[in-house]
Amino acid sequence: MRILCLTSRLPYPPHRGDRLRAFHITEHLAREHELSLASFVADEAEQEHVAPLRDHCREVRVVRMSPLRSAVSAVGNAWRRVPLQALYYRSREMQRVVAEMVQATPFDAAYVHLFRMAPYVANYPALYRVVDLTDVISREIGRSLAYRGPVSRLVYTVERPRIERYERWVAQTFEETWLISSADRAALAAACPEANIRVIPNGVDTAGLHPTGQPPEPNTLIFVGHMRVLHNVDAVLYLVQEILPLVRREIPPCRLVVVGADPAPEVQRLAADPAVTVTGFVPDLNAQLNRAAVFVAPLRFAAGVQNKVLEAMAAGRPVVTTRIVNEGLGAVPGEEIVIADDPPTAARQIVALLRDETLRSRIGQAARQFVQRKYSWEHAVRRMKKIEANLHSS
Repeated sequence: MRILCLTSRLPYPPHRGDRLRAFHITEHLAREHELSLASFVADEAEQEHVAPLRDHCREVRVVRMSPLRSAVSAVGNAWRRVPLQALYYRSREMQRVVAEMVQATPFDAAYVHLFRMAPYVANYPALYRVVDLTDVISREIGRSLAYRGPVSRLVYTVERPRIERYERWVAQTFEETWLISSADRAALAAACPEANIRVIPNGVDTAGLHPTGQPPEPNTLIFVGHMRVLHNVDAVLYLVQEILPLVRREIPPCRLVVVGADPAPEVQRLAADPAVTVTGFVPDLNAQLNRAAVFVAPLRFAAGVQNKVLEAMAAGRPVVTTRIVNEGLGAVPGEEIVIADDPPTAARQIVALLRDETLRSRIGQAARQFVQRKYSWEHAVRRMKKIEANLHSS
């Protein structure tokens, strides 16, 4: 098939959640289909990342987007009943580029990554339009309100119903909607039962992320994530301030390594504690994961599936996380993952794992097998094959 792909951020390099999913899905679809890509770029420096995408896409066209101008436009149009992020990515230039691409190439389908790009193919019903929402963002916003500051809470209290309406509109308008988790699918299907909603999980590089066999550094915990994303910042502050002190009462030498690009100032300040190391981006995540005894991800709000947790499980690390995170994963508590929803329980579970090498090994091995069994980019490939077969038979 000929597939038009639309992304709001250039899907390269695939070093964070949204880029990672868009890149790997396009990379895998390109093995069997002819892809063309249109994407925004925020600055001229991103142009150097276009070349690697040409290995997978017959055509790559980018539209320069000024963050300042987009922000001003979004605020100026905030009176509309449209989410701010959809307003932020409004562009006549992108609309023109998409129109030119559709006119020049007889596309069979469109793969649209995130609802903010949906308007650009909303008026092309001749295409089989797949929108990859990834997560039901309105769910995460609802969970996050209690942890936001007053201004942010006010903005997102207004924004949440807009996003809910927009998610429903997209799911009802497009021929197919993709989500990562069954929990998110159930939530969206309840709101619009007539929509065609599919679960397409993320994949994990289990060859690149794997147990090395080297013993971990004793009493070492690790947290990984993009360290300006709100749910990651909240989780690591919660871990350092409320969970780690309880662990250190039982195991005083215990230390935490915080790994992830672009750490926010409040995350950087955590390094003032001798028990906490903030590394920023690391070139070899597998080595860093294998140096830790336990991966801890106490996220108090989230949606979909957390890639950070899948990557830790692929590396054979025992993971201590929350029920909300596992709602998206679907791992078996106590066997493939450890669940703790409050600081005393989290501390108790961490201490038990640090003290019991056999327990760590058993859960870590089961975690890796779980990821190998359930999480593969081939789900997207197989689904697109079915779409192609249905289009050819109709």
